[in-house]
Amino acid sequence: MEVQNIIVGLIIIASTGFTIKKLIMFFYSPAHKCGGCSGCSLSELKNELELKKKGI
Repeated sequence: MEVQNIIVGLIIIASTGFTIKKLIMFFYSPAHKCGGCSGCSLSELKNELELKKKGI
């Protein structure tokens, strides 16, 4: 019973950490929200943001 509680606790801690990391990355880098997908209109927005970063 004790081992099961430890395993469940570790799973909850890991999933919470993963969720917090994904949320931070989502709000920190708006140009990379799609995770590498190039099939939607978000790619145009990504290109515009990259140009603004470079000052062009």
